Amino acid sequence: MTGLGGLLLLVWFDFGMLAALLVCCVVAGQGLERRELFWLRLAAAVLAECLWAGMCTYQWILTENLFWGPSGIVICKYLGTFLLTIGAFRLCLRCGWPAALYGGTTGYILQHCAERVAEIAQAALDVPPGWGEKLLLLASTAVVCLCFVLVFRNRYNISEYDRYSNGEGDVMLLTAASAAGAVIVLEPLIRIELGLTINDRAMIFLNILSVLLSLLAMVVSMCQMRQAESKKKAQIATQLLHAERSRYALEKETVDAINIRCHDIKHQIAALGGVGRERELQEIERLVDIYDCGLKTECAALDLVLAGKSLMCLNKHIELTCMADGRRLTFMEDADIYALFGNILDNAIEAVEQLDDQEKRLISLAVHAKDHFLHVSQENYYSGELVMERGLPMTTKQDKRFHGFGMQSIRMLTEKYGGDLRLRASGGMYRLSILFPMD
Repeated sequence: MTGLGGLLLLVWFDFGMLAALLVCCVVAGQGLERRELFWLRLAAAVLAECLWAGMCTYQWILTENLFWGPSGIVICKYLGTFLLTIGAFRLCLRCGWPAALYGGTTGYILQHCAERVAEIAQAALDVPPGWGEKLLLLASTAVVCLCFVLVFRNRYNISEYDRYSNGEGDVMLLTAASAAGAVIVLEPLIRIELGLTINDRAMIFLNILSVLLSLLAMVVSMCQMRQAESKKKAQIATQLLHAERSRYALEKETVDAINIRCHDIKHQIAALGGVGRERELQEIERLVDIYDCGLKTECAALDLVLAGKSLMCLNKHIELTCMADGRRLTFMEDADIYALFGNILDNAIEAVEQLDDQEKRLISLAVHAKDHFLHVSQENYYSGELVMERGLPMTTKQDKRFHGFGMQSIRMLTEKYGGDLRLRASGGMYRLSILFPMD
């Protein structure tokens, strides 16, 4: 392919490819914060991509005068574009190199799939090269990006990658990116070596295979990211459980001391008898009873949790009711009881305190045994939409880095004792249910 006509045709092809790549990278980069002078950085990145593609296209025209053939140009062109795309993520968006590699790989795979789908449609519809070809590419790019958002929106979160990346995961990501790059580079090489055209049946099969392999590489990198995220969150949840153990010991000593003091104060109030200020004395006695005569379940750890949460609910004008047979919790460590029920009630209080309707500011907790199982149930009202992900409700707070680990701890403690955790949210009512097997 030589001459001005061939040059213009290749430039036209590059224009479509780079435009589709830009759109796909915008979709893949959603969630990342822009750097300062974003538009200037983006213009520089686009210019670098265009210059690289233009230089390779020019080399293609002069291939007869070079020691390398079209295959070498194809490798350099697509591999260089791939690397520049990764660099563009790092240049324009606030992310580390792992997230840039993740986003660049995803964007490039989406563009590659869109281009292959457009070629399949072009062959099926017998669309001649020109504007019709570019409209097909535009439509296929839109469809591929839309499908990606709809199918993977809850599984793809590039903003979390740097936070949860690790050495082992980065190797897996690099392997997936290398596989995607190999597919993207080898497909045009095979086309050139076999002399295939878009309308050839072998070319259609090659395009389908290329799309499937590219998607496989993307899914592998995505699964690796989710695995790294789950592992990191599990580590954080474990650390929080250890912190809960220390907190339990400290709070137990504090509450024991308070209860002793409360007991002494009650005797002093009784000794005062009816010596004036009866209303004030009754109010003081009521407040003292919060600690000294709180909910009693015959489980010291659960009583400790209920004492603290009852006081919290009183301050927030929330009604907490509990029917619990604490004697059935002997199979659990005290620190685990404290962490489990503390997290359950913390989540409930956080949800209920958002409600304006006083009649719905209620939390109920029940613990009872039935048919060799210990049943823990908790219910409360909530407002807004509660989104479930992998069986757990997603935090509604904007900063998700330091929230959501309470539910992770609840799940870990449930699994530690062989229990089954079930969560349901419908009609404004949230229900938690845990079944523990009992010997």
